[in-house]
Amino acid sequence: MTDSGSLTGGPRSSGAGPAGAGASGDDAADAGFPYGRQAVADAFREFVAATPSGGACYVTGSAGSGRSTLLTWLFLLGQADRDDAGSGADRTGPVFHAALGARGRGPDDLAVAIGEQLGYETATAAELLSVLAMDERPVCVAVGDLDEAGAVPDERHTARLVESLLAPMALLPNVRLVAEGSPKWAQHLGDCVVLDLDASDWTDRAAFDRYVAALCAFVTETGTPTDGGQSDGFAQAVSRAAYPNFLLAQLLVLDRVLAAAEPDAAGADAPPDTADIDAGIDVDGAVALHLDRLSAAAPVAADALYALALAGPAGLGRSLWRLAATAVAGRRIETQEFAAAVELSWALLQPDRAGSGGSGAPGSHFTLRHPAVATALLARRSRDAELQARRALVHSLAGQVPVAPADDGPPRPLWQRSDRTLLSELLRQASAVPGALGPLLAFPEVLLSADLDAFRTVLDCSDEPAAAALRPVLALLHPASRDQPARLQVAAVQHGLDELAAAVESAYDGLPFRALRRLPGASDDRRSVPGPVQEPVDGPVQEPVAGPVQGTVQEPPEVAVTEAGAVEVGERLGEAPALRWTLHGTPCTAAHAELLDGVPVVAVADREGLLQVRSADDGRLLRPVVRADEPAELLCALAGAPDPLTVCATADRLWVVRLADGSTLTELRFGSDIAAIRRTGGSELDVELGGFGIRLAFDLGVLRTLKGVSPAMSAAG
Repeated sequence: MTDSGSLTGGPRSSGAGPAGAGASGDDAADAGFPYGRQAVADAFREFVAATPSGGACYVTGSAGSGRSTLLTWLFLLGQADRDDAGSGADRTGPVFHAALGARGRGPDDLAVAIGEQLGYETATAAELLSVLAMDERPVCVAVGDLDEAGAVPDERHTARLVESLLAPMALLPNVRLVAEGSPKWAQHLGDCVVLDLDASDWTDRAAFDRYVAALCAFVTETGTPTDGGQSDGFAQAVSRAAYPNFLLAQLLVLDRVLAAAEPDAAGADAPPDTADIDAGIDVDGAVALHLDRLSAAAPVAADALYALALAGPAGLGRSLWRLAATAVAGRRIETQEFAAAVELSWALLQPDRAGSGGSGAPGSHFTLRHPAVATALLARRSRDAELQARRALVHSLAGQVPVAPADDGPPRPLWQRSDRTLLSELLRQASAVPGALGPLLAFPEVLLSADLDAFRTVLDCSDEPAAAALRPVLALLHPASRDQPARLQVAAVQHGLDELAAAVESAYDGLPFRALRRLPGASDDRRSVPGPVQEPVDGPVQEPVAGPVQGTVQEPPEVAVTEAGAVEVGERLGEAPALRWTLHGTPCTAAHAELLDGVPVVAVADREGLLQVRSADDGRLLRPVVRADEPAELLCALAGAPDPLTVCATADRLWVVRLADGSTLTELRFGSDIAAIRRTGGSELDVELGGFGIRLAFDLGVLRTLKGVSPAMSAAG
């Protein structure tokens, strides 16, 4: 992580900035800064120079004022300033250590993403704040799209994100936060610099007029002939009504294009009418005007665009969009009817792109031109009507899931065969309907078939108790692996969700491991690896000091790893006459005595990740030395002939290793550090996690059929 350096303190400013500042033609770093917003760039540099390593800068304004665009440019501007400073120029600027959007995220989801960019491993907003508070290095974080937070954008999701993550982050002395969103969230960020784009001082009027004139030239290009004076008059009317909102200017001009294309539009010689361009119109009014024109030509357009607004910024693939429009309309929509509505609605749509449900082909994926358009569309119907539409959409999406007939009872949904995009959209929409998400979460196949990142956001943003119970469970499924069902079953038992654990076992066969039950806290301080004992004399592997052991040892001896990493084996450690042998060489991290196929052996792991199986009697190597994928801190034998397996553990991770080649067959994480592992008989282990434990049962038949993932070096020595 790069140090952003220290900056001198000074007075802060907020509200309007210097008036009439235009783009600087002599400043190459600022070339292309959007549409006369040089005043914002200057104020941002002033904020950087005037504040110490901490502080907040908030870009705000009404919908369509260009907040997101400006935040992107401030990021690029800061990087350019840093590069210039590095080359010896007299410039200062922040280094953005993390820059990302809140779109589609919850507080924990956003915190994980920020942590990844900063090099931290965190799972919650609280963990990230704690790590940032302990790390004294200054960092600069940029977060945009605050108003689009949540699986389905909602003001309450933004409020949670700001209150639980961004507001506390802005108070940390070593964190500089740059964010953008609607004006109401600025007050939560304390004494921050506010750049309100609704104030005319932040936008050069001449540059805005030129921008509108370029937009109006599009009218002529689409076949509406005008002379220069008439075109200038229209541009001036639009500029007066829209300034300083760029989206509003776009909508007014695009609406004029649609009006000119209407069958009853004025003749070719008619000038563009400016009388109905109300100086008091806003984005909502412009969208409403545009939608009224669309509905007159294609009545289904209103339902189709409303359905796309329900989908939020993620948009929809063409087939899902038609399905959603049908659910909103409450009737069947013919293919040609829907295609006509899409064609007429182009002015409110983003260009085609390969979204979460798109293939990249033209017309494969659709989003609205701007989040403000979605807000305006949703505002045209009541909250009750929105919930009714979302409920209808949930039922429609669920109806697309394949089902299997049952001998008794209703058919069972085949979630594993569901389209992943459809399932993700179903979960997103269900999270916005009270009581709709809980029933879906009762199916383990839903948890395991959905996209993990999208599902984490859904749970993070849901208020349902079932979602809150599943959040720590889902955290244990990252990153995804082939053993997800088994990992889910263990995580469910760990967190007391016994019904979910039973549902996993019922739905999935051939689990390589499963949790039998949760165990109470340990009653003593026993560990699978005893504590250090007296330091042995350095040297090679020693012969038994008390002579050969007579007969067969029925119980494994004691074993210990010294502070120096040596291994001692004996019946009564610490008593020299009973010492059998001492292993030296690469310092060891773990050792464990076990009966393997009736023979007492000692399994040893060292700091290089090498695994050794030696005779408990004299220290002879009984198996080839193999390499695990990382050094283990705890060991326990799992099975003997014909294919010996062992369990390794470190921190909160446990994995099974094949001793023939060192390959990892399966693994799971607990989210809590492992204190001890003990074999209780057969292929069962007790895993102590500190305060409680889990009894695991391993299916040796399944394990031995797995190919395993071999480390870079599968055999050594």
